[in-house]
Amino acid sequence: MNTTDLKHFEILFGTMKEQLLAKAKLEGGDLEALRNGDIIDQTTNERDAQLLLKLQGRDRFFLKKVNHALEKIASGTFGECEECGEDITMKRLLARPIATQCIHCKEEQEREEGQVRYSKRSHTNGKGILNTSSQNIVSFPGDNNATEKDANVVNLSKFTRNLEEGALSS
Repeated sequence: MNTTDLKHFEILFGTMKEQLLAKAKLEGGDLEALRNGDIIDQTTNERDAQLLLKLQGRDRFFLKKVNHALEKIASGTFGECEECGEDITMKRLLARPIATQCIHCKEEQEREEGQVRYSKRSHTNGKGILNTSSQNIVSFPGDNNATEKDANVVNLSKFTRNLEEGALSS
């Protein structure tokens, strides 16, 4: 990479860093302002504070990437793929200046991440469903005398799913 391109990215990252630090300084006072008010205001303010903290965390993470890019410029390794050592194309760097991998290594990483199996579990905070019946009747916990007539019981044999068509039928 030539010195003109390096200087361009150094200025770009310097500007990004200044903007992120200025934004962090401005938002620091926002959290203090959210502590006043009645109980309803405090509830709303708590939600706003949680969102603000989440956004600040993202900004800190991005700032780390910007600092890493500035370190790579200083060490002369900016634009090299951290996986294979090949040059990252200028087109990719212009589109995503903080890229640390060439497009081939990044695609490979994403393919590997896509193959990770996640455990299937309920993400709700509601009650779980128990199937302790041999009649395919499912009742909710705490309902010891559930029958098919009860409102909180589901008869699983009433519904079938055709997996090829993806439709429910009853």
